[in-house]
Amino acid sequence: MKLKFSLFFIAITALCFGQEKEYNSAVVKINKYIEGSLVTPYSDSDQEVPLIIFVMDAGAVNRDGNDRMSKNDTFKKLSYELAKVGIASYRYDKRLFKMDGLGIREHEISFDHFIEDAKSAITYFKQNKTYTKVIVLGHGQGSLVGMVAAKDNADGFISIAGNAQSIDQVIIEQISKQAPGLDKSAAAAFDQLRKNGRAIGYEPALESIFRYDLQPFIKSWMKYDPSQIISELEMPILILHGDQDIQVEMSQAEKLKESAPQSEYVAISDMNHILKEIKGGRLENQKSYNESWRKIMPEVITSIANFVNQ
Repeated sequence: MKLKFSLFFIAITALCFGQEKEYNSAVVKINKYIEGSLVTPYSDSDQEVPLIIFVMDAGAVNRDGNDRMSKNDTFKKLSYELAKVGIASYRYDKRLFKMDGLGIREHEISFDHFIEDAKSAITYFKQNKTYTKVIVLGHGQGSLVGMVAAKDNADGFISIAGNAQSIDQVIIEQISKQAPGLDKSAAAAFDQLRKNGRAIGYEPALESIFRYDLQPFIKSWMKYDPSQIISELEMPILILHGDQDIQVEMSQAEKLKESAPQSEYVAISDMNHILKEIKGGRLENQKSYNESWRKIMPEVITSIANFVNQ
């Protein structure tokens, strides 16, 4: 396959056991905010292949799907597995992951910055014209980022473990289950944030959500309604979710499916939020976030491959 990238393209060939090539990996820097890894199937021919752009979950997450407190290598592993079945992928570090190096302060970050980054990645690879199609895959928070960026720009969209409700509604529901009574204070704070741009007078227990420097970001995030946005996508859609996800409830995926009835919906038994198999309880689930030896569930790979190649 011919590659037509700029001087930012630094190729690194990856080898499997026995020195037989399985995929090629390269570092691609799109701009000062977006740098990631492009993984392509190894081939001696010029045959073009589809490309998936990964958009990561909430927090300071790098291109492999890890933050500074965990190492599961979920999206590094997924990129290699997809290359083996003829699908290229690009995964990049979130700007939060390198905000110190970029001189970005917390109160300066907007949800719209994540959307801009995803759109820039889509535009870069669409203009390259090396791929048969460009599909966006969003994980967790990245599902919402990805669906906004994909609209009118991409050839398809994949949501993994994405919410169907705006973030304020998700948080209020979670608080109502975990700390009944605090949900009313949270709802009032979100209402203040929406109307006045700042929330004050909330319960101290909610400080991690409404601390002063975080409020601008939350305000920029809560204006997006995933169910509404996914209903407006005029492209093939795949919704994936695992029944062992302890971060996002299965009901959220079901609501996304209701909003986009034309979409494909795959519920995977025994799969958690980071696409790993969990047979035990919550402790095993939590520990898996730091167990990079765990494999991606094969149903994820086959579901994505079938969707992309249809």
